[in-house]
This record gives sequence, C-alpha cells and structure tokens, in this order.
Amino acid sequence: MPIPSWSLESLISTLFTGEKLPGESSNNPPWPSGLDDEYRRITAANCLDEDYGHLTQAVDALLRFAESGDVPEARMRCVTLLGLKRQIKPLIEQLLEDLEPELRLYAIEYLLVHEPERFPELDERFHDEKDWQIQETLAIFRRGEPIPLYCYDMPIQ
Repeated sequence: MPIPSWSLESLISTLFTGEKLPGESSNNPPWPSGLDDEYRRITAANCLDEDYGHLTQAVDALLRFAESGDVPEARMRCVTLLGLKRQIKPLIEQLLEDLEPELRLYAIEYLLVHEPERFPELDERFHDEKDWQIQETLAIFRRGEPIPLYCYDMPIQ
C-alpha cells in the first residue's frame, strides 16, 4: 500500500476549511483561482477516500461534509464517494430536501434504483420541481423506461 501524501487530520481540515494542503505550492495553480476552494476540498475528499476510506474517522468526515458542507460541488463528491462505499443510506432522506438540485436528484435516483416502490411518493413530492433533470427522471420512470443515472454512481458489485 502506498504511503498517503497527506495526513488524515490535514485532509479533514482542508475538506472543511478549503485551506491549502501541506506542501501545496503558492505559485499560480493550473486552474482558475476562483476554483481554489472547490478544487482543494474535492482533492481532500478524494484523498480521504483513497488513503483513509477504511477508517471510521474519514468516513465520518465525508458524511458530515456531505450533510452540511458549504461547497456544493465538494458535497456532491462526498455523496458520490459515500454511495460507492455503500454508506449513503443514512443521508438519503435529508438529501431529498436539499437546496441543491443535483443532491436531490442523487437521492431520487438512489431511491428509484433501490426502493422503486417509493415512486408514487417521489412523483407527488416533486410534482412542481423546477429542475429539468428531476422532472425528466421521474417522467422516464413513470413511462416504465430505464432511468438515466445523472448523479448516482452504482457501487461495483
């Protein structure tokens, strides 16, 4: 097993604060400076999963950030990683109420795959939803066709 690039503590700190990772250059990064915060947090989430995903402390950090983090793209990455680890179920109901359409769509796709009997409830609940992907997903399921998975990555069996 390769030696992790950063400590568990530094990755958790960067995930929640967006601060630079230890040893990160202060030179101009190869991405727009407006993406620094998002890039660092997604990198921290990926490294937490890859290097420490077997530890409860890392999984708990991903869950906490997925639940209430302040960078939507990084929250979505945490949700995706937790889903691939089969550890997202505790957050699904909360994600249905999320302000971010992508996170709501993830929860809907998850439920349509794993609990299709909940479709009538979801269809009624999201009847007036403004997000086109949510509306399209529900309409496709209503017609009995396989739904596209825009957000939900199914775990490898």
